[in-house]
Amino acid sequence: MDISDLTSNEPINFIENIFHYLSTFSAHQLKVEGATYPTLEHAYHALRIKPGVERDEIVRATSPLAAWRLAQNYKNHSSLKLADLNKAELMEKLMRLKLEQHTDIKEVLLVSGNRGLLKVFGTDFYWGTGNDGSGENVMGKLWMKLRSEIMDSKDGK
Repeated sequence: MDISDLTSNEPINFIENIFHYLSTFSAHQLKVEGATYPTLEHAYHALRIKPGVERDEIVRATSPLAAWRLAQNYKNHSSLKLADLNKAELMEKLMRLKLEQHTDIKEVLLVSGNRGLLKVFGTDFYWGTGNDGSGENVMGKLWMKLRSEIMDSKDGK
């Protein structure tokens, strides 16, 4: 369902499940280099831009969605961009920190076994699958990579 279609009569499933813990929106604070962020979503968007008022606004956003919305306003301002930022590397670093700082995340990731992990989001063809499944699903691939590393370390490899 396309959330922007407010005329639809299709029911909306709003029930969370344990795998929501893998979402950047989950209510897990993240400590990064001495700073604390309310969620991984806040940290990711704040750390994509130069320190300053805009970054502080993102950190103080009242929700992960509000942090994302603020970041959308700033991401095309070349004066705010970090020149050498690799967004996949930043996300992987933050996901590793989330795993290290929250044992429940590791438990949830291991419960997923060898199943594929997908970020199914209709308009996100980079982090997610996109509406037609052709997206890169970078977030899902990062979680599967980290899960594999954990499983390999448990097996003594």
